[in-house]
Amino acid sequence: MTLFSIVWKNLLRRPLRSLLTIVGIAIGIAAVVALTTIAWGFDRAWSQVYQARGTGLIVARIASRDPLPTSFPQGLVAKVTGIRGVEAAVGVLSDVMSIEDAPAMLVFGWPIGTFVWDHLALARGRFPTGDAEREVLLGAIAAELLGKSVGDPIQIETEEFVVCGVYSSSATAENGAVLLPLERLQALTARDGMVNFINVRLSPAVTEEDLPAIRESIQTALQGFKAFDAGEIAQANIAIQVGKGMSLATSLIALVVGAVGVMNTVLMSVFERVREIGVLLAIGWRRRRIILMILLESLCLSLLGGIAGIASGLAAVQVLNMVPFFRGRITTDVNLAALLAALAVSIGLGALGGVYPAWRGARMTPTDALRHE
Repeated sequence: MTLFSIVWKNLLRRPLRSLLTIVGIAIGIAAVVALTTIAWGFDRAWSQVYQARGTGLIVARIASRDPLPTSFPQGLVAKVTGIRGVEAAVGVLSDVMSIEDAPAMLVFGWPIGTFVWDHLALARGRFPTGDAEREVLLGAIAAELLGKSVGDPIQIETEEFVVCGVYSSSATAENGAVLLPLERLQALTARDGMVNFINVRLSPAVTEEDLPAIRESIQTALQGFKAFDAGEIAQANIAIQVGKGMSLATSLIALVVGAVGVMNTVLMSVFERVREIGVLLAIGWRRRRIILMILLESLCLSLLGGIAGIASGLAAVQVLNMVPFFRGRITTDVNLAALLAALAVSIGLGALGGVYPAWRGARMTPTDALRHE
């Protein structure tokens, strides 16, 4: 009988207990996979938004710790436009608002005729014709969630608008959003003449080496503001960072519970097999072989739990994407490196959970073990 066959036989002695341990590990790993892919997805989603718009830099006030930056006078956009290397600068207004039955949707206000509209592809209808019209443009996911089509009325806060078109974007976050002409959103939110982001399109001749100087020039021209590139904007958002922190804390708690479960299972298995371990030591098994056997039991449990957890985490994310409330609100980023890291964590938990039981098993003497009742 080989060492591995002994390990497998030991795990099958108490199949229900082994299964519950695997489930405990799987829950912890599933939480890590699901929460990590969603958190990374938020970063990727916002990077996609600005890349799709052709935005090289995003300028926002850095004093605020609100989920969305504090608004500022639209006239400040002109200071950015004149900076060398800047081809165009557009002030936009972003907010999260309740729209009919949807409690929270992204709403963007963009100036008509600016470059931020260029990347949108109309699915049906038309773009808003001017700031004076009470018209809105819906992303494809937003239109589906709200059950609206071209020509339908739509209630935003206390005012009624008409859907003039439905668009699609390469950025998932924009597909779940509502677009208004900037002046309309300013009036709706009582922020006349205010914006909270400046989208900067850089000149084609600008290189990576030029970016630090351009950012410095923008921050000098607008004291108290910061220029971010597309990959940094999510990292500067306090709401996203708090969410990632909570995800990490939740995952750590789940992993600790899983590690304790492995330790308990393997330790109970050792206590139940004291006489058997004594026999193995009496017939010549070295103590390091006893340690290896017990650690392998622990690693097998955690490996199976890790594989089940990865599969469960990915399945949970797919289910969330199909739930109407979450469609357009979450984006996932499934990364092979992250999945391998999750599997490595599960194996590490198995090793950690098996250390104490292995030590207890190996320190027995054959005489004491054989006398154990």
